[in-house]
Amino acid sequence: DEKNYYEKQLIALEQQAKVQYEYYLTQAKKYDQTIQILHDVNKHIKAIEGLYGAEQEKTAGEYATKIRELLKLLIPVQYTENPILNILLTDKESVMREKGISVTIKIDNVNLNFIEPIDITTIFGNLLDNAIEATEKLKGEKYICIKIGSYHKMIVVSIENNCNEVKWKNGFPVSNKGKNGGIGLLNVQSSIKKYDGDLTLKNDGNKFAAELFLNS
Repeated sequence: DEKNYYEKQLIALEQQAKVQYEYYLTQAKKYDQTIQILHDVNKHIKAIEGLYGAEQEKTAGEYATKIRELLKLLIPVQYTENPILNILLTDKESVMREKGISVTIKIDNVNLNFIEPIDITTIFGNLLDNAIEATEKLKGEKYICIKIGSYHKMIVVSIENNCNEVKWKNGFPVSNKGKNGGIGLLNVQSSIKKYDGDLTLKNDGNKFAAELFLNS
């Protein structure tokens, strides 16, 4: 029956969330290793600069600057101090750029370390995947705007995107994935409840926004 179907889907999505979490955990470790390697390379560049005599100092300096510029491209943007969210945002931003979606990410200096890593991947992974799905097939301008800030002792998250007409069922937008649509949002709600939080979904014309509050 339908209830049994949804229970199986929820179990499958919980397993998927664990797989995503393991993936981002591995990526976070790789990120730390990359930063360490780049730090060591930078020290070697300084040593090379020191070996050149005064006659070749200008050439050495220009060469070192070019290398540093190349190294910058390898360093992921530091959006937040939370390593899992940082890797997830880097990953999703890359996907958005590839799909021609304009991305804005504004994160205040907030501490998100009270959120379990698996909840980070469940909440942000699902909401951003939904935003990408709604935006990628649009003609013309495509945008996703991600904002994270604080209000009193609460963390406030807003993910806004433009979209086509949104169809609703049981308080959730209907996904292009058909019957599976909305189950990811049930997982998001489940994670948010752990932090006495709340999720609000808004649709105004061709604009859609997911807004959530988490108690820190």
